[in-house]
Amino acid sequence: MQADDEQPVSEATRLAEKSTAAFEAAVEADSPGAQARKLEVAQDAAGDSALAGAYLFLQKLVGGIAVLLPFVVVIGDFALGGDEFTSSISAYYYSPMGNVFVGALCALGVFFLSYQYKPLPGYELDNRLSYGASAAAIGVALFPTAEHQAKAWSGEWFVSTAHLLCASILFVLLAIFSLKLFTKTDPGRPMSDAKRKRNTVFRACGWTIVGSIVLVALSNLVQPPDSLRSLLWLETIGVVAFGMSWLVKSGILGILVDRAPTAAPALVSEPPDAPAV
Repeated sequence: MQADDEQPVSEATRLAEKSTAAFEAAVEADSPGAQARKLEVAQDAAGDSALAGAYLFLQKLVGGIAVLLPFVVVIGDFALGGDEFTSSISAYYYSPMGNVFVGALCALGVFFLSYQYKPLPGYELDNRLSYGASAAAIGVALFPTAEHQAKAWSGEWFVSTAHLLCASILFVLLAIFSLKLFTKTDPGRPMSDAKRKRNTVFRACGWTIVGSIVLVALSNLVQPPDSLRSLLWLETIGVVAFGMSWLVKSGILGILVDRAPTAAPALVSEPPDAPAV
């Protein structure tokens, strides 16, 4: 199948086509009651199409922020006078890039929360889990990690413990998004080759997030030398995997999107030869 003969198909596109078909059916309806029902279906599909397009835009924003965040805070810190890597991404809270770190996490929280505007059919679980992801992301921003080793049961210890809890919940929910939600397929449609490839990417990203969670826990138990910055690198791997998963889900740059054949142009017949005189 040639790429030139295909065009990208998204959920927004499918819903728009459904709306168009319903409007056409309403025009051809033979009774006012049937016309009203079909117009209602068309209007609902048109609204869902616009919302699905907004969801794709949000997914691009979430994925872009996640992929860029580790590199922006690290490079920005060095550019503003930092002379070494910190122990973790969260530790950049205490660097000149602290406001960027907090702003990025709050933005992610707002974007997760915006999924609640109106659940699309089949996206109810996504919406419920995004409540938790929103609260966890904002919690990571508002409860900073301890700048130094915190004394047990002190105020700083409670705040840093809340930070660790929120970060853990956030990473677990992001893994669920990649492994369970993004891999779902409409049972009414056969799985496309592009969808199979997307699912491979989603699972790879999801298990990478899970792996980073497990290795962070092991790192806290083993406590490798600070010079290795193991927590920073493991967090970066997990955050980038999360971002890549959301970018692929958004269909950015047409990567691994479903495609539909473009209708072939109608052939223009040659006019008959003029009769001989």
